[in-house]
Amino acid sequence: MLNLGRILSEHRPVVVLAVLVGASLLSLIRGTEPSIVQHGVARAVAATAYPFLSAKNRVSDTVSRAYRFVADFEAMQNENRSLSTEVAHLKSNVARAAELENENERLRTMLNFARKHPQITLEPVSVLESFQGMIRIDRGAVNGVRTSMAVITDEGVVGMVTDVADFTSTVATLHHMDCNVGAMVERNRLRAYDGVVHAGGSDVSRRSICTMEYIDMKEDVRVGDVVVTSPESLFPAGYLVGRVSAVHNGGGSLWKSAEIIPAIDPYKLDEVFLVRRDVEDASNLAGSRSDFLAETAQAQAQAQAGGAVARGGETPDTRTLQERFSP
Repeated sequence: MLNLGRILSEHRPVVVLAVLVGASLLSLIRGTEPSIVQHGVARAVAATAYPFLSAKNRVSDTVSRAYRFVADFEAMQNENRSLSTEVAHLKSNVARAAELENENERLRTMLNFARKHPQITLEPVSVLESFQGMIRIDRGAVNGVRTSMAVITDEGVVGMVTDVADFTSTVATLHHMDCNVGAMVERNRLRAYDGVVHAGGSDVSRRSICTMEYIDMKEDVRVGDVVVTSPESLFPAGYLVGRVSAVHNGGGSLWKSAEIIPAIDPYKLDEVFLVRRDVEDASNLAGSRSDFLAETAQAQAQAQAGGAVARGGETPDTRTLQERFSP
């Protein structure tokens, strides 16, 4: 009996397997319902397989979630790139629409300006570039552009043509030393001795100061005075040049000078007017009533002093106003 127990203990797995196989064969031979042994075997197999099935499900779920995360991340990246492209396109369209609106407003203003000044033949031109107080326009010799032609905008004087190529022209603005503009103080029609306003120095910055020199010490010029083109100028008379920012006495000299801030910044121009023809207004040529009375009194004083005034017998001067009175 002791030997049987030792044998069973040593060969327990084999004995258990033999018993199970025998029970299974007996059950098959009898054709009965699954026995308690079969249920036990099934439960033992299920218990043994459960950890593996649970681990397999967890791994499967983890792999599935990782795959979905990668797929969703790639889809979000593609959507983000698509939305970024669409946003950039919309921003470009908005900027283009704003630029077209600004251009339309400028062109409307220029058209209204041209309609209000029928005595001037104006040609709108585009500014190609601006540099060192000068601008380049898209008209040249093939378009009939000549040197000394005046360039203006609806806000005032820009400058004058100084160089002409075949298809482009260079315009010296009031920020450049090559530009001299015949000008006067609008309030009292005061003119300097040389009659011009010119740039105060080289264009080393975008803020330029012009100068009206050789003003008689007795003449009245004040800070804030508006300076406009004179009838003797190459430009149409009465157009804004700038405002007086400072007045300097000559320090014992007979002359004083005035600093003038130009009304037009050439670095902000996109379109300008080229003056093709100017029919001068008679009121600008005649001047104010006070000027007329002063000139009449001066002529009478000269006559009383024995001065002679030549009359008649002279050949009429057929030159244009610009040719006769240009600085």
